[in-house]
Amino acid sequence: MPKYQPYHAKLTPLAFALGLALSLPTMAQSSSTIVTFNIAQQPLSQALNQLAKQADMSLIADAAILRNLQAPAVYGQRTIHDALSHALQNTGINAQIIDNTIIIKADIAADTSSQTPDLSKTQINEKTTITDDQNIEVIVINGDKINLNRHELDRNKGSSNSDIFSTFTGIDANNLRNEAGALDIGIRGVQGEGRVPIFIDGSLQSTHTNRGYMGTSDRTYIDSDLISTVAVEKGSAIKGAAFSAGAIGGTVNITTLNTSDILKPNADVGALIKLKTYNNNHTPTVSDDANQQQYYQVRNHNSSSDFDNGGIMLAGAYKTDQLNAVIAYSHKKTGNYFAGKHGYENFVEKYEWGGVGLPPVNQNGEVVNTSFESESYLAKIQYAFNDEHNIELNTRHHQQEAGEMLASYWHKQREGDFWMQPDGEYGYVPAGIETMPQWQPGSAVVNSANLLYRFLPTNNPLIDLKINAWTTNAKLQQYNALASNFGPNALQYFHEYSNQRHGLGVYNTSAFNVISVPTTLMYGLSLQNEILKPKAGSLKHFYGDKTTSRDGKQTIRSLFVNAQFDLDPIELTVNLNHHDSQTKDNQSELALNFDPKTDFTAQLYYSLFDNTALKAKYSKAYRMPNIYETTVSNEVFSYSPDYPVTPENSNTFELGIESHFSDTLIKGDSLTLSANYFDTRIENMLATAQLPNKDPNAQPWQVKYTFTNYDSFELPGIELNLNYKSDLFYSTISYTNYTNIKICSALIADIEGVNNCNNQGFSGSLTPLRIPPKRNIVATIGTSFINNRLDTGLTYKGHSEKHHPAGFLSGTGAKAISKIPASYQLDFFANYKFNNTFSGYTTITNLTDRYTVSSGSIVAMPEPGRTITIGLEIKL
Repeated sequence: MPKYQPYHAKLTPLAFALGLALSLPTMAQSSSTIVTFNIAQQPLSQALNQLAKQADMSLIADAAILRNLQAPAVYGQRTIHDALSHALQNTGINAQIIDNTIIIKADIAADTSSQTPDLSKTQINEKTTITDDQNIEVIVINGDKINLNRHELDRNKGSSNSDIFSTFTGIDANNLRNEAGALDIGIRGVQGEGRVPIFIDGSLQSTHTNRGYMGTSDRTYIDSDLISTVAVEKGSAIKGAAFSAGAIGGTVNITTLNTSDILKPNADVGALIKLKTYNNNHTPTVSDDANQQQYYQVRNHNSSSDFDNGGIMLAGAYKTDQLNAVIAYSHKKTGNYFAGKHGYENFVEKYEWGGVGLPPVNQNGEVVNTSFESESYLAKIQYAFNDEHNIELNTRHHQQEAGEMLASYWHKQREGDFWMQPDGEYGYVPAGIETMPQWQPGSAVVNSANLLYRFLPTNNPLIDLKINAWTTNAKLQQYNALASNFGPNALQYFHEYSNQRHGLGVYNTSAFNVISVPTTLMYGLSLQNEILKPKAGSLKHFYGDKTTSRDGKQTIRSLFVNAQFDLDPIELTVNLNHHDSQTKDNQSELALNFDPKTDFTAQLYYSLFDNTALKAKYSKAYRMPNIYETTVSNEVFSYSPDYPVTPENSNTFELGIESHFSDTLIKGDSLTLSANYFDTRIENMLATAQLPNKDPNAQPWQVKYTFTNYDSFELPGIELNLNYKSDLFYSTISYTNYTNIKICSALIADIEGVNNCNNQGFSGSLTPLRIPPKRNIVATIGTSFINNRLDTGLTYKGHSEKHHPAGFLSGTGAKAISKIPASYQLDFFANYKFNNTFSGYTTITNLTDRYTVSSGSIVAMPEPGRTITIGLEIKL
């Protein structure tokens, strides 16, 4: 295990907690990362604040030890380690890097008037990318944000790209086994329709996808092997950000591979090769005949020694004093996975008359429509023209084919049922054969590009100008439409459409004093356009006068300002975002303009004891109805002028406490404990509903499947976190308990004849899918051996049971699951570093082979059973 030195000086925890929340989006930078710095000579407190911002890191510093100290100018391209050493020279102050946070603390053994910080006496955590000559102490803590580096991502990877988010409570992946390998993330029960945007290298890349009776998805397509870091912020953003309008649930910031991920220490050119393979999957052979696809013969067993598919990633990097360049290619393939075994009986329905209802997928049975294959390309260039001007250009291409199916087709034909035989004749299913619908995979092709220009004038703390322009273009072929005339079964749901997003942001950061109060001000503006459009000429492929695909454009404009005040011993941050929205629907020729709203977020940190800090945060934010909720089509849920929609209004309050200890069990260990209470209330929440048809000629059975504003959605709860590290072992525990979930709608309650408010959602809508289980826990315990070359451990993930309302989606053709039992999953991981060139890893997800269903699933679609992944990494 890495060795950690105990704290020899107490940090003001107020400042400690401050850094966890006040920085720009954190990207888990390594101290070996090259950053272009341009920091004028000025007071040390302001210089360190700018250093952290320019490195995209958090800063924790006790204002008392920085008072009356000056910092020299820091210019040019430097490692974070070099920049810190230069800024702290002749101060007697030490620096630590904790996860993605810089901690500044006094050295009680030092003469603070003359000594240079002694960074060489501390130990190095080899789990980071810091090289041996960069002796800054490294430990890991948990705050109210989550940061993952490549090592942690490899540890948590499963068969889906979304599995990297599965080891933290309060973060949910929407229906991840039937989302075509894409990301659709929710935070604390808030999810979908831009409530939790995912940014990749600064650009917004989600696409809207209809899921029939399963609602809609915000899909972000990326191969997780190309990810370098992930940063998740829970709740409305406290940081200034150009494109965060509408992010009432939180934000996810992803960075792709950079040179430090690929190069060996001190190398200027190099390559990275990653190979992996996994078992527990089978590539299906799918008929071209849409009728035959309804009767795909499923397997009910797969050999654990059959490693059928896998992936390869090739990357190269080159760097000079002015240039950093990365190019990468990844190919990944997996077949239909197989379910677990133990716990199957929890999903067997027992009827009052004595019969039983079996779930469609057997124990260890094949789960149809879960195959996936993708190819991805990445190219990134960072170039510094001089000490003041630099640009970053990156482009990414992702293409894939992936299985998916609508909920109304989740059923099985067993012995004696009527079916179409492989020869095309109809008959009865013989003994030993079971069939389920298995469709051809849908496809997605996504191209994105991002350009970031930065101007840091010499010796001018008032200017740190950034201009960010990006574009994302997606072309999709999917089986989730309605009323197309291509043919029967799956073909009646086929459609082709494009989703384009473009953004431009201009923002500046200034550092100055206001009546001796160190102040940092970030301000700017942004513009976003989104276009949904069916393939040209596709109207002829649909019955009626509309295509299933949306056809419209939305424009979002935003002005924002963020101010941070160091009011020692209080730290205050205020964030304002003024934004509006305009939508034009090309099919109905309706134009919807939503008046400007101003988001307000304030956050306060206060020191309670030497090692404990309190946090309070309040946010009032708005989400405008997006393009999908304000355009008409032939899809199941569509905008209706009979039921106008209004912006959502989110009110969130958080109160937290965090304490840090050292030498608790053994000398040199560290312990962080935190507790947070959060109360999220979304007024006028937009969601799907079955409402009366106001057409006077409509039949009684004809209803409107549309969007409407629910009165409120309340999600209060508590979060508890523990993070412990020592030479013997390390452990993290994350627990979330939702205390009193409540969703209210007088309109829906009157239609369904139920109470205005409940904690399960309404049966005629998809609101039950938005409600998380009451209790969730994730715990990891691990240790290292052989001079830290071997890192191994276990992760436990569990949640309480969840109930759907009686009659959930009755009459829709979807056999919705009424109860999701309490369940758990145990995962194993091991990583071994042979030398600087070779390293390998293995994971065993669902070690005990449990038969479980995701808490966000609408049907009894089980999770993968025991799956072994073996990987090899080669650095050249």
